[in-house]
Amino acid sequence: MAKTFNEAITDSANGVQPPWRILQPPTGSGKTRGACLFVAMQAELNAASAAPVGSIIVTRLIDEAGALVSEINDHAGREVAIAHHSRAPKSAEVLQQYDTLVITHQACVNAAASLNASRGTAFERLSRWRGGERLLTIIDEALANVVDDVKVTADDIAEVQRYITNDLNKSFPTECTALRLLGLALANYEAHDGGASVFLPDAINAAYPDVPLVNFRPLRAAMKGTQYDRLGAHMEDTETRLRIGRKVDRTLEGCQALFDQWSYYAKSGDEHSFNSSSLSVPWGAPGPVVLDATARADFLWDLFEDKARLVPTPSHVRDYSNATLHVARCSGVGKRSMVKSFKTRFARLAADLEKRLSPTSSVFLCTHKANAHIAMSDGMGFERFAVGHWNAVDGRNDWADCDTAVIFGLPYRDQIWANNTFFAAKGLQTDEWLQSPVWKGHADVRRVMQQRQLSVSIIQAINRIRVRRAVDEHGRCPEANIYIVLPKDVDGEAILTNIKADMPGLKVADWPFEMDGPKVKRPRKGSSHEALVSFMEARLPGRTPLSVIKRELSLSDTGLKKLRETLGDKEHATTKALSALGVEYLVTGRGRGRQSFLAKHQPA
Repeated sequence: MAKTFNEAITDSANGVQPPWRILQPPTGSGKTRGACLFVAMQAELNAASAAPVGSIIVTRLIDEAGALVSEINDHAGREVAIAHHSRAPKSAEVLQQYDTLVITHQACVNAAASLNASRGTAFERLSRWRGGERLLTIIDEALANVVDDVKVTADDIAEVQRYITNDLNKSFPTECTALRLLGLALANYEAHDGGASVFLPDAINAAYPDVPLVNFRPLRAAMKGTQYDRLGAHMEDTETRLRIGRKVDRTLEGCQALFDQWSYYAKSGDEHSFNSSSLSVPWGAPGPVVLDATARADFLWDLFEDKARLVPTPSHVRDYSNATLHVARCSGVGKRSMVKSFKTRFARLAADLEKRLSPTSSVFLCTHKANAHIAMSDGMGFERFAVGHWNAVDGRNDWADCDTAVIFGLPYRDQIWANNTFFAAKGLQTDEWLQSPVWKGHADVRRVMQQRQLSVSIIQAINRIRVRRAVDEHGRCPEANIYIVLPKDVDGEAILTNIKADMPGLKVADWPFEMDGPKVKRPRKGSSHEALVSFMEARLPGRTPLSVIKRELSLSDTGLKKLRETLGDKEHATTKALSALGVEYLVTGRGRGRQSFLAKHQPA
């Protein structure tokens, strides 16, 4: 690691922009700890150096940023590192006084646009310090959200047009015409029910030469004051006004991207849309080194080609021979099937695992977000049972002491995701490619991308439990069990191969479990309060009657009464957890007209 960091520093000091270096030791091998130690040691050298080396560490979560700063400063014995994020922003003058700056993935992605545009001011503010330009950027785990997706549907366009008043139409004729033409073009594709196809807004410009270049920014600004609640629902509701306003603004922003760059038409289920994407990778970041345990499986690095180089990892860094992967093969493990049948499937899962594992086990279940509240509500009969959901487990340490991981339902990505990712990295492709996506020997590169992304997500989820910890000099982990339901197809085999490649020594055993079969009746063992928080986290902004919550969480009349009492206590942990999500308990009316519900507000 130190050799790679020093090579990156040397290149950066000499003005060389080499490929991104990707360090890929497995989870638990000390990548983050090593990075903290390295920058602390570098800060000590800086104290007596005429050419000090400043660094940036990019981590996934805000809470992690603070923890890394504390660790670096403890190593150095003084304050050499500082965190900068939305909860505690710092001025440029303050940031420049510290050897190491710790920021989040999102902050890095937000600054990437200006950086890619010839070192704009946003990233300059982060990369400059008292020693000049920082020379090393350590990105802890692969950057999240590096592909900026755009999707605009016919319904999106129609909703915006619904709120364009006659005065706005007169003031912004070009933009309103452009919206109408986009809607007509999308309707034409929908009428012919065509497959995926490249759509170039230049075709609109050619057909309507009198329409000048489109700039939606003034229209977006003018619509900020629109009273959407009055126009749409004929009522006064600030929350509704803000929610619709954000949706309209996002659509106009998406339409701008469709005109500014390439786009293509696609149909997913019954939804017709124009789509586009771009990369938000800070290519010009000084001395970039990525710490990515799943780099071997992540196809994004393949797409970067000569812009990224995977650094070979010494063998035998970790040994997972104390862990066993129990594999069942079933059909219907995607989100649609799992949401439809989750309650009955979960009952069968719980009954099966309660026979196999000790009651003192600590179990972490990873599933789809829409099902998390059911799992929490119904629970399992173990000393500890915790639930996480896809897109919210990577990089988290909440379940690091659990001895068992259960992967129940897989996070498949659709073809639009694969198209967007490929186009963002490789540029616009042809209609022929959309029909036959061949690339570098892959007859269907989209299928490979989807499968590899599944593997990355699953390996990340498995490594949330104590297998991530090394307990001896051989890199062995504590004894642990992993239960996973894989599909009965080539994807299932490929995922298993990827897991074994990233977790050397892992034992694999057959798990004779069937998700579907006779219903299993079990008493609820979970927490209705945890289930409620999970349920409201997944809800869209708006009001949810307590009658809906009673049904979703399978509460009895007594359980609902106790929940009302809890919600009325503003100091209760559940009420505070809901408040952190922007959820408040409201009661309107009296007597028989009394209604109680939870109102979730749109985040600021």
